[in-house]
Amino acid sequence: MVLFDKLKFNKKAKALDEKFPFYDNPNTAVITCSHIIDKENPILYVSHDADDGMWQFLCGKEHEIEDSKIISLKEMYEIDKSIGILKDMACGYYAQRKNKDDEWIIKNIIIKSLDEISLDLKILNSFQ
Repeated sequence: MVLFDKLKFNKKAKALDEKFPFYDNPNTAVITCSHIIDKENPILYVSHDADDGMWQFLCGKEHEIEDSKIISLKEMYEIDKSIGILKDMACGYYAQRKNKDDEWIIKNIIIKSLDEISLDLKILNSFQ
C-alpha cells in the first residue's frame, strides 16, 4: 500500500478530510460581517440568493455599514468548516441555526415569514 492509500484510510489524516466541498469556485465572493471574521460570533444564517447566486454568511446580529465584508468562499470555509454541509443548498434557500453546535435548518426563501423578511431587509440594508 502506498503512502497515499494509507492516508486515505487514516481517519486522523485531516488534510484529505478537509477538501473544499463547495461546487462554486473557491474564489467566489461572499458577503459576511466583521463579527464572523473576527470570531466574535458564529455563523448562524446562510443564504444562497435566488437572483444572483450570492452566498451570505451572517451572525444574526444588527450590523452597521462598516461591519459588512466581502471575502472568498474558501476563506469562509476556513473560518467555519461546518458550513461545508450546506454545499448542496440550492439558490433560493437559506439555512439557520440557533448556535454553532445546532444542526442547520434549511428553508426556501420564498416561504419566509414576515418576521424573517423584515430581518433580512435589516441585514441587507446594513450592507448598503
